[in-house]
Amino acid sequence: MNSDRFEGLFVPMVVPFNKDESIDEAAFRDEARFLLGTGLDGISSGGTTGEGALLSDAELLRCLELIQEENTARKPVIAGIIRNSTREVIPAALDAKAAGADALLITPVFYNSATPDGNYEFFRDIAKAAGLPIIIYNVVSTNIISPELFFRIAEIDEVIGIKQVDPVKLAEIAAVCPDNKKVWAASDQLLYSCYVAGASGAISALLTIAPELCVKQWQAFKQGDQSTAMQIQKMLNPVVSLYLERPFPAKIKELIQLQGRNAGIARRPTLPSDPEVLEIMKRALVGAGLRVLQA
Repeated sequence: MNSDRFEGLFVPMVVPFNKDESIDEAAFRDEARFLLGTGLDGISSGGTTGEGALLSDAELLRCLELIQEENTARKPVIAGIIRNSTREVIPAALDAKAAGADALLITPVFYNSATPDGNYEFFRDIAKAAGLPIIIYNVVSTNIISPELFFRIAEIDEVIGIKQVDPVKLAEIAAVCPDNKKVWAASDQLLYSCYVAGASGAISALLTIAPELCVKQWQAFKQGDQSTAMQIQKMLNPVVSLYLERPFPAKIKELIQLQGRNAGIARRPTLPSDPEVLEIMKRALVGAGLRVLQA
């Protein structure tokens, strides 16, 4: 499958929840509409930033439906699926396909152990069932997909690339990656370095916090303005340091909320930050040149 449509920046959405932890559909629509209008190349829902492991299949499907209703420009939509067995992933993947998803972002299993052969068959069977482009989300610390295993799995036609959290492994893969496969950066402190190392773009929580700056950085990099691209990374890294600390992704939602967008609460047992931490967040946002709207 051709991966060219998926080059660039794909923003992982948060899912705003009401106080009863149901999806706030009005806030979700507002956020999707905002992000789709920032110059990003596409949008993703159901990943780690979107608390995908905590969403039911019906909720994953509803999020995709809401995105598509706001996606008037028909930008590519990537459906995140975090499930722990082949039999759980396939129904969610078929739902995503029915909702018009253009690709799937799938984690390896995280509870049951999987051998290299098991991981290969996991992605093979999903690809056969869904028939959509698949991006491996290489984030599960107990089941890391090595570069060698990635290239084996990438022989499956539907597997178009990997979202790589480890920047060193990203560089190793990008150095020998064939043109029809891609690597997306997910090391938020080192997005610029990952671009230099050969990433084809990013699928990163930072994109949902500072979309316009991330677009500016990516465009600067592609145009050869390395000074601007590097300077934006330096500006944003204090913000990144804050939300990589626990609780995640509550801090991402709070950083969005501080900018005046309704990100809702995180599902329990994730708790909100203390007031002192929120003050630190405000200062970091201002330091990055981002406007803080919440008093």
